[in-house]
Amino acid sequence: MSGKRKGRKTFHTIFYGFAGFLFLYSAYLFLSNVDQLFVTEAAIETREITSVWDQDREIMNQFAGGFWKDPYFWKSLNLTVVTTLITTLIASLVGIPTAYALSRHRIPRMALVEVLFSSLIVMPGSVIGICLIVMFNYGPLWKLQNAMGFRFAHSLFPGMVIASLVLSFALGLSAWKAAFDNVNPRFEQVARSLGSSRWRAFRTVTLPLAKSGIIAGIILAWTRAMAEFSAVLFFCGTFRELPPSRFSSFTKLIHMDQADWVSVAVWAQVEFGNIEYGFALAFVLVVIGGLSVYVMHRIGAKGYVW
Repeated sequence: MSGKRKGRKTFHTIFYGFAGFLFLYSAYLFLSNVDQLFVTEAAIETREITSVWDQDREIMNQFAGGFWKDPYFWKSLNLTVVTTLITTLIASLVGIPTAYALSRHRIPRMALVEVLFSSLIVMPGSVIGICLIVMFNYGPLWKLQNAMGFRFAHSLFPGMVIASLVLSFALGLSAWKAAFDNVNPRFEQVARSLGSSRWRAFRTVTLPLAKSGIIAGIILAWTRAMAEFSAVLFFCGTFRELPPSRFSSFTKLIHMDQADWVSVAVWAQVEFGNIEYGFALAFVLVVIGGLSVYVMHRIGAKGYVW
């Protein structure tokens, strides 16, 4: 027993040490350029600042200052946060009752259902994106879109919600089911025997006991939606280079026109050659992910992430 405990401690030390090194090194690269948060266009034109990445570059990137001042970043962040909140709300409203049903009721072919949802978690986002393209561009859903005069693919809403929902729902469902599995069903049975209705027993007994797991699942679903890349890129594409006429007045009003999913924006900036800008956007996602895991640890849901 002591040998297993020692081996587990060694593994945790190596893992957390490596993860900490990656995070701190990324933080160092970011903070070493924090002075460029306040770079002006005049300083760039007169080359009063030095790019630590490439001193011979003709067009200098502002690194952190690029996304701090660029409306594209704030529009993309606004788009991503709002969309992921909608995605998480849908996933929670559907996933929590589904997880409870899977945990409490005997369902035929239960093993097949579990394999299906577990497969979604490990499936590449690009596969999800391709499947969504085929699903919405052929068959009944394609005819429905023609009747509605609207295309789900390559759209901000609801395209991005659909693309981020699949994996977000699967991951959240896994956490929510685990939370309900950890609650002994006999507690509900005792409450029912004392006169409580099924709903009241669920609301007053099961939910409080599974609260930390449910919150962890919500955070996991939101974080997974926030980090989605391949499915959104394949199913929706990018929007920064599209003309303003392609966006509705409402989209412009809420400042989501010519914006991209943040993870897609990272890829787009790297493709455009703006490595520094892309790294700064990536660091924002690192901070969001780290804060999400910290919150789950604080609420006592550590076992759902590590």
